[in-house]
Amino acid sequence: MKKVGLIGGTSWHSTLEYYRAINQQVNDHFHNNINPPLWIVNLNQQEIHQLQQAGQWGVISDIILQKAIQLQEIGIHALALCANTPHKVIENIQPKLRIPFIHIANAVGEMIHRQGWKKVGLLGTRFTMNEDFIKGKLNREFQIEILVPDDPTQLEIQCYIVQEFSLGTFSTEAKQYFLDKIGKFAKEGAEAVILGCTEIPLLLKGIKCPLPIIDSMQCHCDKIVHFILEDD
Repeated sequence: MKKVGLIGGTSWHSTLEYYRAINQQVNDHFHNNINPPLWIVNLNQQEIHQLQQAGQWGVISDIILQKAIQLQEIGIHALALCANTPHKVIENIQPKLRIPFIHIANAVGEMIHRQGWKKVGLLGTRFTMNEDFIKGKLNREFQIEILVPDDPTQLEIQCYIVQEFSLGTFSTEAKQYFLDKIGKFAKEGAEAVILGCTEIPLLLKGIKCPLPIIDSMQCHCDKIVHFILEDD
């Protein structure tokens, strides 16, 4: 099996789900309790969020690059960021490494392509919804039209993510708010919705939604497991 380094902590709640899902899929593949070779780096969530709010993406890039190099030097074969938003800095980091990042947008795009969907909604942090590091890649490489909420809604979603979800709080109010936004996507012609923040699937777990769900975290885990097992 190939070795993968997980760079997590933003938040640790979803990083835990990455760890659980990857181990479970490998166990299921071998029909026993064989675990994959994983190394986990736990970023300081508060520090990263403060740097995001201050627009200090160069500092975030340096922090992640340092961790990526440490993992590379111990023989890791590939890296994965356990959140959508940090993928904003991958283009700056990747040329400085010998090993690849397994990109979450590629995992999501491949899943959407298999389903044959052409128009989907996207919910995530305001960086993910407002910038092109996820939606631009999906549009350019997979020809998928991406719908996002208006600016006031993006700010409200950002507040829920930072003030509640990152602390492990998933309120009834938040669940209804996100269901309403998914319902609005349905009225706008979306065929499905990307849960483009790895905490949102935790919020909506077990809840019937107005549209089919594209769980970015699960898509990413599937692609990571495929990489780990491709030589077995």
